[in-house]
Amino acid sequence: MHIARDTAVPPKVLYLPNEGSFDEAGQVGGRAAFTEMARDGTIRELKIYSFLAEYNARQRNAAESHRELLELVRGFQPDIIFWQHPYGYPISQALLDGIRACGSAPLLAFHEGDPFDRFYKLMTSEVTTLYRNSDVFFTIGLGAARRLFNRIRIHPHFYYSPHCFDRERLGSEPPKLETVGSKYDAVMIGRIGSRIRGFYKQPHSDKRIKLARELRRLFGDRFAVFGEGWPTGTNCAGPIPFSQQAATIQTSRMSAIWELYPDYTYYFSDRLPIAIAAGVPFVTNGRNGYEIVLAGAPSVFAVDTIEDILDVATYLRGLPIEEIYSIGAAGREWAFANLECRVVFRRALEVCLRVRHAKQ
Repeated sequence: MHIARDTAVPPKVLYLPNEGSFDEAGQVGGRAAFTEMARDGTIRELKIYSFLAEYNARQRNAAESHRELLELVRGFQPDIIFWQHPYGYPISQALLDGIRACGSAPLLAFHEGDPFDRFYKLMTSEVTTLYRNSDVFFTIGLGAARRLFNRIRIHPHFYYSPHCFDRERLGSEPPKLETVGSKYDAVMIGRIGSRIRGFYKQPHSDKRIKLARELRRLFGDRFAVFGEGWPTGTNCAGPIPFSQQAATIQTSRMSAIWELYPDYTYYFSDRLPIAIAAGVPFVTNGRNGYEIVLAGAPSVFAVDTIEDILDVATYLRGLPIEEIYSIGAAGREWAFANLECRVVFRRALEVCLRVRHAKQ
């Protein structure tokens, strides 16, 4: 039986973050954002259920996991279910039909934070099933992403929501003037995926490697790359914990990366918000949409080619450290106003509320 709800009343929200286990840090930003909205009254009542961790803890028993999730939905009677990146979880049509029949007719929002391609990250059945059944869909890129999902369904409520950072782990402390550039002129944080038949699975990984090698030639030991899968000649210092990225970036004059997935317009990985929130300039390759979504971001230098990145890096190396610090501080302020998780997820929930109101 459908329970009528007044859309003027703040909603009950069930947030389903993608977390592989209870031991990992999990979706710190998403949890913080939804918890804040519950505290300030934007959300009337909030429940958070780590669906993938629960599934893995039950030896990946789909029937048992589905039963527990349905019991939770029926007992809580949410107005909105915000489901984040279902990759690895056995979503079935029967499960989603059961959620729809729970009694409260919840709005089902699907937030997908991964780019997909033909080799490295394949779109799986759980993604297509949830997308096909969702009322609202959020993606971190447009262009190729929009066309890819359009093959499944032309979604009436398809929205862009950028990658973001959480201030708990990555933005709690601004850099100190004496720290910026104290160890490096430039750093790069990222990974290189595996190969298949001599080719990298992630397209354009070769350009990322070339950029690292060219920055090493430019800066020598004043450049380092952090992450997994890097070949020789890149000054790779190995992986670093996720929560230490900001502190590492703050010892450099600048951070740089060659972003992949060039056909994903408006897309940037979480390296961009993390880097500019750290408070130093960020140099990367541009793409369609940056002139809109990154308009006004004073510490982002988005250019066309590796040679262009090297030119910008050379220019930034010549600036007084006080100017580097000032550019980074302005970028950090912009990042907190536009790309912190609380801002990004609040905007996403506002979209859900508008769609929910229109459906009543």
